[in-house]
Amino acid sequence: MKPPLINPGPRLVSLKPSTPTALQTAFSDGQWTNAANLAKQRHRATKDLYYLAIEVAAKSQSDNVADRSAGKALVESMVKDNVVITDVDTVDLIELSCSRVDIKYSETIGLLRAKLVKACPKDMNSCIRCFESCVYHSDWKNAQQIAASLNKNFTNDRNFLFHYLLATHMYSMSDECPQGSKKIFSSLVRAQADKAFDLRAMTAGTGYHIDRAVLTESEALLWLTIRMTHCTREENIALFSKPEYGPLAFLEVGFLRPYCLARRYLEQVNAWDDVFQLGKSILEQAIRMSQAEALAIENDETVISLRKAMKAELEDGQNSKESSVKKDLVRAAEKARPLRSLKDHSFFSASCEWDLFWSLYIAAKNHPDRKRLKKVQQLFHKMIKALTRAESMKPIFQRTYDLVTLQILFERESLSLASSGADASTARIVHLSSHLMKHSKEPQSFIDARELLKEMNKAEVAVFLSSLRLQAIKCTDLFQRLTLTCLALKLRYYVTTSSQVYCNCCHAVLEDPNCASCLQSIAANALNAYQSGMEDKNLRQNILPGENVDPLSDLAVIGAVSLLKLAGLGRWVAMKNVNSPLYHVNIALFLQAVLWLDSHVIASPPKNDRHRMLLVKLYLLMGCVSRAKRLWEEFDIKNAILDSLGLLYLDRLSSIAPGLFFSGSSYDNPIEPFTTHYTRAFKSTTPKWIMGSLEEGNYASVIDMISRTQKQSTSCTLVTTVLEERRGQRMKTGKVDTPIEDHPLVRKFSTELELQDVTDYSILSGENGDNFESHLDSHPIHVIVNYGPLPTNTRAHLGLLAERFLDFVCYVQPKEYKPSKAGQIIQLDLQVAVVTCANLKEDMKVLLGIANVKLSEEDKAKLARQRERALAALTKPESCYYNIVWRLAEMVVNVLGAKTISVSPNELRDRVRCQIEELTEVLSGQTSNFLAVPHNLRSKIHGFHGFGALHAMGMLRESTLAVKHTASYLATASEKVKNIDKTRPATEMAWLAPELKRMTAAAAESETMIKARIKRLKSYLDDVDGWRDRLCDWTFGEYITHREDDREFKKEMSEKLKAVVPKANAEVWADHVGDSWRQLMKGWAAVKFD
Repeated sequence: MKPPLINPGPRLVSLKPSTPTALQTAFSDGQWTNAANLAKQRHRATKDLYYLAIEVAAKSQSDNVADRSAGKALVESMVKDNVVITDVDTVDLIELSCSRVDIKYSETIGLLRAKLVKACPKDMNSCIRCFESCVYHSDWKNAQQIAASLNKNFTNDRNFLFHYLLATHMYSMSDECPQGSKKIFSSLVRAQADKAFDLRAMTAGTGYHIDRAVLTESEALLWLTIRMTHCTREENIALFSKPEYGPLAFLEVGFLRPYCLARRYLEQVNAWDDVFQLGKSILEQAIRMSQAEALAIENDETVISLRKAMKAELEDGQNSKESSVKKDLVRAAEKARPLRSLKDHSFFSASCEWDLFWSLYIAAKNHPDRKRLKKVQQLFHKMIKALTRAESMKPIFQRTYDLVTLQILFERESLSLASSGADASTARIVHLSSHLMKHSKEPQSFIDARELLKEMNKAEVAVFLSSLRLQAIKCTDLFQRLTLTCLALKLRYYVTTSSQVYCNCCHAVLEDPNCASCLQSIAANALNAYQSGMEDKNLRQNILPGENVDPLSDLAVIGAVSLLKLAGLGRWVAMKNVNSPLYHVNIALFLQAVLWLDSHVIASPPKNDRHRMLLVKLYLLMGCVSRAKRLWEEFDIKNAILDSLGLLYLDRLSSIAPGLFFSGSSYDNPIEPFTTHYTRAFKSTTPKWIMGSLEEGNYASVIDMISRTQKQSTSCTLVTTVLEERRGQRMKTGKVDTPIEDHPLVRKFSTELELQDVTDYSILSGENGDNFESHLDSHPIHVIVNYGPLPTNTRAHLGLLAERFLDFVCYVQPKEYKPSKAGQIIQLDLQVAVVTCANLKEDMKVLLGIANVKLSEEDKAKLARQRERALAALTKPESCYYNIVWRLAEMVVNVLGAKTISVSPNELRDRVRCQIEELTEVLSGQTSNFLAVPHNLRSKIHGFHGFGALHAMGMLRESTLAVKHTASYLATASEKVKNIDKTRPATEMAWLAPELKRMTAAAAESETMIKARIKRLKSYLDDVDGWRDRLCDWTFGEYITHREDDREFKKEMSEKLKAVVPKANAEVWADHVGDSWRQLMKGWAAVKFD
């Protein structure tokens, strides 16, 4: 396991009480210069290394680069000279002095701590502090050595044993552990952990315990983690089959988490026999306990008398729901119930879990003996009967029982169909329909039906969908009719999107990825059902607030998604050269989907987040960023959830709406919550949690938090946060003052690091697994509503490399910097420039998949695959931008290369001129792509496509900025060369100036196009009333794109939507859209181009 890439913040250091008061005061008050001087004087007088450490630590807190690096120089010299420090306070201060510079902790401070422990093995306090510090910095190499010493020298403290196990396990999994030693440490930690657990197993039930045995739940989790990591499948299955080591052993002592972990492991390794026996044992024990409880309740005299009174009330026709006798009966039954022991509670909790029921069913299903399914069903029936008799039955248990019974029925019918050769099973259709009728008000009902549909053949699916639709129509209760209709439409959508050659619903031949006829039917039926629900005031105000599901919101989502598919959203996936995801979209259908979703949010705020998040994405697509921002803020997303959901809003935001980054207030800056969260998490919050868990003995939590931090520190969200922040700053000022190499969150990133997209797209496809799209759908909703391809490792690294190049060409030396040997310094600067740009060029070349003629066929094929991945990861404007940056880096290498500067041969001059020619062609192509609009459109609709293509404008501005800064840098570099080498002819570099001017002119021409587009888009919005009418016409009128088929359907949807959304509401929505675009263009007007 690799350590987190981001160093934690410095730990609090307090000076010794024996330190002079003046020095203590200066140090605690942050008077670093004064503290350093006082410590220096004290060190001269005492020669005590402690005061030298105080001096260096104080100096390291200043802004002077040399003083900041003093601690690093000191510790490196100590390591080189093999210095052993025996005072832990001195080491703490040296560690503080290195907190602001990059060091390899395990080879510097960690090594000093390991030497200290070796020199003072009996100093418990110092050893513990050294161990904790190594853990804090993820230095498991030295932590393992220190933990081994503590475990050896302080055998009376059992915590040191588990610290040793944890550290050895983590070190064996780390990259610092030599490959040849991994097996040794793996065997060592397994043996030590098994020994501790063996002691626990030996003392179980004897009434006493051994101090160094596994006793707590967290210690058991650590043992299981070690076993599952370092032992083979066969070894673990054999061990877990023994009574004292199996999952039941944990359950009997009330350890639910270790029990669940062991059971899940058995499921993962397909040990279905063991899973079956485990589940059978748990249910049988729970049945026995429930029957004992039921017997005690039934024999209670108070319960007997109350049941007789209850029976009399029922015979008299009284309402039992409001009966006081019934309430008294419930209380009496609970009082009569025997007190449950810890073991009883554990077995009851385990027996009522859905996971146990499901794993028991899967275990029986995977066994050759099909009679096991019948045994499982009988066992479930006994369990439910026992719970009912003991008055412990809950609705969730009944639903679980119903679903598993239905699964067993499906499995039996599948076997029956296979043996009889029949086409369909009426029993499966009837029972599934009945199940949905019974549980239609529960959020999980769609998931149940979706999973069972996978086991039905096409004939059964068609009959079932038709049957469910008829049941919904016949239903007299409006709420249930809407829920059933919603279920039917979602299931039909799921079946439709799983089609490939022929539609699985209507059997039509597919010309597009999805069946247009079925999508039209889904959209129309959803709108009809939605209208009937919105017209019922009682339903919206009195019924829906008390229910767990929101069928109106679900109908709006399924209908809107169908309209988006019909509008052609997602065609950019197959057509990479367009400048906007809306380039080939039918505007009327797209806007109808947006208006439908928006009107519902205003009229009846949805309960689920999918509705609002879908609307956020659609508003970002059409450039209504302020509307998207308002909806995004309603989520109130904070802390770790930002990592999993943040990119749904933040990705490519700076190129669409640069104005958001111009606000002086941190509250309005969209980046601020992300940077605050990541900085706190990596620097303080997570390290403190890890140390807290270690102190409390939650060893499994330590492993989990380190793993989560590692995942978080290599997420695309983190990188995108940094990139968007810097691009937003460049939009405002034209450059970024702080180089990316000084950014604490990403400065250690290299192209070898694999970055992961950790975004949770289930909020769009369906929360809690409620995804109505098939996995076979080539254009799922979270893909088509995203502004371009989803985040990838390739795009993130290309962004970081581009930032490093821009930092390089934008750097300006301070005026006060005047070295004595200017010529030598400039020569060194030029050499560094060549090496830096050469590395950047090669890294970008690999990521972009640019071939080299000298490569072998195998390497060319590998690069071709990488080129395909790069093209799939980037929008067309991004592809042009990174291609331009790569060409600029290559040009800097050629211009500043040793041969060019000293000789300037014609071959290299021609090469540079050719590169500039190719560069201007790419820039011209990017400009043309940005200006392109679809053919056969009325001119007024060009404005809509302009707002939808703002990302292309933002990336073109980045390209022009890179070209201008590079031209300026090369011009300055050539002037420096002239000044330091007076022996050269004045005209030797004259060929370069006209070429650089040509580059600058091409960039200026593109910027002129951007300014003209901004002015034109602003002019579109001047007439408020006219704009409102125009947007309503686009939504409901006859503005059809080149796809002019299905006019009747489009006209029908327009008329129905007019009936659902009053004209006044539509006009208000149009005003909001227009206001959002005005705010957007106000930000673009403030973008700095000079």
